[in-house]
Parts: sequence; structure tokens; C-alpha cells
Amino acid sequence: MIPTVALAMRAAFGPSPGSLLSCCLLFALWLPIGSAAANEVTDWSVIIEQTAIASSVKPGVILSGRNVSLMHLAMHDTLNSISRRHDSYGVHRSSPDANPRAAVMAAGHGVAVRLYPDQASSLDNLYSKMLLTIPDEPGKNEGLVLGDEIAAKIVALRADDHFDYATPEPFVSGKGPYGSGPGAWRPAPDSPHQNANFPRASLVTPLALKSPSQFRNLLPGPLNLSSGKYSRELEEVRTLGGKASTVRTPDQTMIAMLWGETSLFRTFNEIARNLISARNDDLWESNRTLALLNVAMADSYVAVFDAKYHYQFWRPTMAIRWADGNEKTTSGSWLPLLPTPPFPEYPSGHSAACGSAQIMLESAFGRSTTFAATGTTLLPAGHSRNFSSFDDASRECVEGRMLCGAHFRFSDEDALYLGQHVSRYVIRNILAAR
Repeated sequence: MIPTVALAMRAAFGPSPGSLLSCCLLFALWLPIGSAAANEVTDWSVIIEQTAIASSVKPGVILSGRNVSLMHLAMHDTLNSISRRHDSYGVHRSSPDANPRAAVMAAGHGVAVRLYPDQASSLDNLYSKMLLTIPDEPGKNEGLVLGDEIAAKIVALRADDHFDYATPEPFVSGKGPYGSGPGAWRPAPDSPHQNANFPRASLVTPLALKSPSQFRNLLPGPLNLSSGKYSRELEEVRTLGGKASTVRTPDQTMIAMLWGETSLFRTFNEIARNLISARNDDLWESNRTLALLNVAMADSYVAVFDAKYHYQFWRPTMAIRWADGNEKTTSGSWLPLLPTPPFPEYPSGHSAACGSAQIMLESAFGRSTTFAATGTTLLPAGHSRNFSSFDDASRECVEGRMLCGAHFRFSDEDALYLGQHVSRYVIRNILAAR
């Protein structure tokens, strides 16, 4: 069996002076954990993640997730041109003699270098070294041409999709269904900034959904502020999700930290790579799994943010500090365990991502698959949590988003349901088996 690039390049690949990307990639490719790449598809899954981190573009979670999706969609159409196993996403070619490994490398490099041009030098250097692992033969050059051509077409196809709107913008709150009174979202004092992230989500062209609001009618909306259920869930967050909570257990804090990771794209891509490696999937199946996973998660975030600015519901921080006269829950100095995100509360973005990842990974690996999830930013180095199923992880995600103080439980549960629906739609409507 041909050794994977991540292993074969250990001796040859090293950081060039002043190149942050090379340093990041060297670290990523040396990781002694299950995410060690299984093949060229998973090699580039790691590479584009690290490229986004190193890039001065600073794409943010949603745009970087969309960029990973584009890379895997380009790889999909490239591999489909060599052996047509599934419906294409956007580019139809026939090149049965092309070397699939070379074609995948070219597609990965072609998307990454076009989306992160400031990292071109490091990407080109890495790409050249990777190509040395493939013997020079006619199929190699054909694969390189094919992969780069399809990468260019996929990037061009999505050039005006407005995923770049996923940035902070000035936003005048108080114009939603709650006006400026109780229930209305406004930036919290502990938020990273006082603007609003992604307020124009409704203008994005999703990767697979027909529109950002396609499944909004599945959401019942926030609970009535005068209901007993709302009061109980508000009290739950106040008690368990506060920075100074005296009743949250150490294990609950770890749960909050795992599911408080900035990017769940990285979390679930690593899980998928581990499972792909363990099963020794070929290039086609490896890539289809990662393509569907990332598309579903990206579109789930778009659907969530469309709904967030439709409802413009307040965060627990604001509800607890400036509640609607309920003395039992009002606390003017309360702060959540993790800083309040700078956008409306309902529904939960991370919970929707967990729901979409759950359905997609169940489809690829089975409902009873066991796995471990590792945090990258908030947990101690090397700390992971083990799960007996993807449903088990989703349920813990719902809990974690409440425990960190970011969400009410009803918001997490409704978002999980939304993300699951998005994922099922993606499975039925793109990259279908032929």
C-alpha cells in the first residue's frame, strides 16, 4: 500500500523561514492521534483547515467551513470524472485515464490557493513535495490538469454566494418581533464586540438548500416569556451556566468547554477522518463523506442565522441581567461561563451543526459507531470525550450549549431538529449514488 503523504513527508517536509502555514502544517501532519491522514483526501482536509488558520483573510467559522466544502466538492467532481459513481455537484467531465491521487491533490491545491492567495507560496511548496510521491506517467499530468480545472470552475461557480457576509456588521437591534422590550436581542456587555455577526444571512445562496429560510417553518420559535417552561429554563441557565456557578460539576464544565469550541467544523472533520482512516475508505468514499458533512454543516449555519435575525431573541445574559420583572431570575451582575456570542440566541448554531453532523455521520458509518471527540482550544491538551453513538454526542451538545451559558435548552433542542432536517435534505439532493 502506498504510504499517505502525511506519513511519507515527515522527513522531507519542514517549515520554511517565516512561514506560519508551514509550521502549522508540520505540526498537524505530525499529530500522533487517529486523525493522521488516511489518504490524499484527508491530507487536504487537514491542510485547508490549517491554511484558514494561518491566512490573513481570517475567514471565520462559517466562511472557512464553506471553503472546506468547496474543496471537497471540487474533489468529488474530479473523482467523478475518472469513475462516475455519484451525481456531480457542478462540473461534468470524462477523464478515465487520469491518476486519481494526482487529481485529488490538484483539486485540493487548486481550491486552497484560490481561496487563500496569501498562502500560495506555502501551498505551492507543499503541493510540489506531495507530487513527488506519484510516479511520472501520462495519467499523472492528466490528473493534475483535471483537478485544477475543476477546482477553478467550482470556485467560480460559488464566487457570488455571499458566504462572505458571515462577518460582524453594525446592526440596529429592536426591530424584530420583540421590539426593544423584554425578549429583544441586543449585544451583551461581555460579547467580543458590540456589533452583530452575520445579519445578512438571508441573502446567502446555500450550498444545497433552496434558500436560507427553507426549513424555518419547522421552528416553533422561542418560548413565551410568561410561560412556566421559559421560567424554568431561564433558571436552569442561571444556575448551571453562570461563570460563578457553585452547582455545575467539573464534568459539566468539561462538557461545556468541548461544545463551546469556536469551530465544530474542525471537531467533526477530525472525527470523520478518524473513522475514514479506521475503515480504510478509498478516495471516492472518503471524499463523499467529507463533502456531505461539510455542506450540511455549512447550510445548517446559514439556516440558523437566517432564523436568528428573524426572531432576534435575547441571550440568557440579557434575560438574566435585565429580566422581565421576575425577581427570582433577575441578577444584574450575572455572566455566562463563556463570553456571550455577538448575535441573537434562537436557534443555536452549534446545536444545529451537531444535528446535521449526527445524521451525516450516521449515514456514513452507522448509528451505533463509537468514537472520541477532542477539543482544540478550550479543553486541556489531549483531553477527549468518548461517545457510544452520534446521537449520544448530539444530546451532550444540547446540554453543553446550555451549560456554557450561551443558550436556553429549548433553543438547542429546536436547532438540533433543524440541523437534522438540513442534513437529510442534503443526503437526498446532492452527490447521490448512480
